[in-house]
Amino acid sequence: MRQLFLFVVLLCALTCSYAQGNLSKTVSISMTRQPMSAVLDAIAHQGDFHFSYVREMVHADSLVSVRAGNKTVKQVLDQLFQGSMAYRDAGNQVLLQPNREKYFFVSGHVTDGSTGQPLHNASVYEGVQLISTMTNDQGYYRLRLRERDKDRPMPLMLTVSKELYKDTIMLVSGGYDQEISVSIKPAPPITLGIVDVNQYSRVSESWFGKVFLTSKQRYQSLNLSKFFADQPYQTSFLPGLGTHGKLSSQVVNKVSLNFIGGYSAGLNGVEISGAFNIDQRDVQYAQFASLFNVVGGKMHGVQLSGLHNQVRDSVKGLQASGFSNMTTKGYEGVQLAGIFNVSTGETRGLGAAGVVNVYWKDHHGLMAAGIGNMTRAREHGVQAAGVFNVAQQTNVAQLAGVINVADTASGLQVAGVVNAVRVLKGVQVGVFNYADSSDGYSIGVISIVRRGYHQLLVYNTELLPFNLAFKSGNSKLYSLIIAGGSFVEGAKAFSFGYGLGKSFKDYSVELTEQNLYLGNRKSLGTLARLQVAWNREIGKNARIFIGPAFTLYFSEEDSHVEGYKSRVPGPYGAFTFNDHMRCWFGWHVGFSFF
Repeated sequence: MRQLFLFVVLLCALTCSYAQGNLSKTVSISMTRQPMSAVLDAIAHQGDFHFSYVREMVHADSLVSVRAGNKTVKQVLDQLFQGSMAYRDAGNQVLLQPNREKYFFVSGHVTDGSTGQPLHNASVYEGVQLISTMTNDQGYYRLRLRERDKDRPMPLMLTVSKELYKDTIMLVSGGYDQEISVSIKPAPPITLGIVDVNQYSRVSESWFGKVFLTSKQRYQSLNLSKFFADQPYQTSFLPGLGTHGKLSSQVVNKVSLNFIGGYSAGLNGVEISGAFNIDQRDVQYAQFASLFNVVGGKMHGVQLSGLHNQVRDSVKGLQASGFSNMTTKGYEGVQLAGIFNVSTGETRGLGAAGVVNVYWKDHHGLMAAGIGNMTRAREHGVQAAGVFNVAQQTNVAQLAGVINVADTASGLQVAGVVNAVRVLKGVQVGVFNYADSSDGYSIGVISIVRRGYHQLLVYNTELLPFNLAFKSGNSKLYSLIIAGGSFVEGAKAFSFGYGLGKSFKDYSVELTEQNLYLGNRKSLGTLARLQVAWNREIGKNARIFIGPAFTLYFSEEDSHVEGYKSRVPGPYGAFTFNDHMRCWFGWHVGFSFF
């Protein structure tokens, strides 16, 4: 990834260099007290172009000295004319014209007001022109400023800012180069606390900030945490290399175009980047990046990226990425990711990911994932996953291919294999269902309620003398796993099946389905049985039950196998519908143990 990034940077740099033409060509020149015209001829000879100018306006006969090694033509011209001339590419020539704007330089030192020691990485800026610089290790700074009115020079305000120090303002008279030094005082402790508790998260100190921003850009953001400006537009090549220069991180733009990456204060319009966007504060309307977007405040609108979106506050609108989305204070709208979504705040709307959604607080709406969904708090909508769902509390539905897990389920739990919940208030549907306590309904092959029914039934029926059943669930709905048999030679028969039942105060109603084996595996009969039982407690952990039953029997083939029953139901009368279906009335009587 690092090599790819460097390749993209180099490619864009070469493209921009080609687009800038003669002014971007590199030259090396060293001349002392030579006429200006001779110096310009030497530059033009090395760059294989020629200058076009009026001799009187550039003072062609004046003697100048210049030393520049491997500098661009523009940098050498800046050194020669100090802002007095403007230059423009025109085919194979560079036009030199007097600059209508007048510039001057302000320089000096910034020191600690308590110790007198020089302060490095202090920011010195002019907020109207958006010109800034930072002090070096000796506390030295130098700013090139533009006159506001060339006929009536107006004083300018320079601000010196550094984290943990008081801001200091200097009034500068325009029209000439000057040197101004200043001492700034540390901020009192009570002010420090206010500065550190910032409304916006410091993206400059995040992982992305440390990787993609220079140390000076991060210092600048910390120093100027109180200064922000609004501008209609900006363009940049990389953070700090653009129309707003070193103060780009403190400007909120309406239109922002970043060829590789940009670092801005915020957005109130549209931002497009070839690789990444980093914004300190709120972003609204639309943000697009081929790699990633990082926002320190709120995101309102549409945020799209090829890999990753990170919003350190909240999102309202659409957030979509090819790999992942992360929000700190939740979202309201739609969140789509190729791999995963993560939110540590309350969320409302659709969250869809190819692998997993992880939400730390309440979610209202629909969560859909190819592998799993996790909600550390309450899920007030639907969780749908290919493998698993996990939630603290669900109020609507959990749908999973393999397993659902919840602390409290008030809605529907449907899983291909397992549903597990501590408190069930809704409905579970799965092969295996577990609940610690239940006031709802569990439907599955095995449904266990730890504080509900766990009964073993031993009983006799008109068809089979010996039957066993395991009953589990609660009084509203319980499941039965059934096995029975007759071992008498000449009348052998075996059954196995499943049933559901509901218990009332003194009686129960059950509906079961069993397969009947009569010696031929290819022609298993099917018993659908409705039975009612009256229950009477005969001990602390035992009951006796008895009741009538109605059975519907279906069999494709009525062949007799030696040693097995030849007639179903046996000596009891049955109503015959056709050659394959019959029904009869019977009974069941036995004991249940719990």
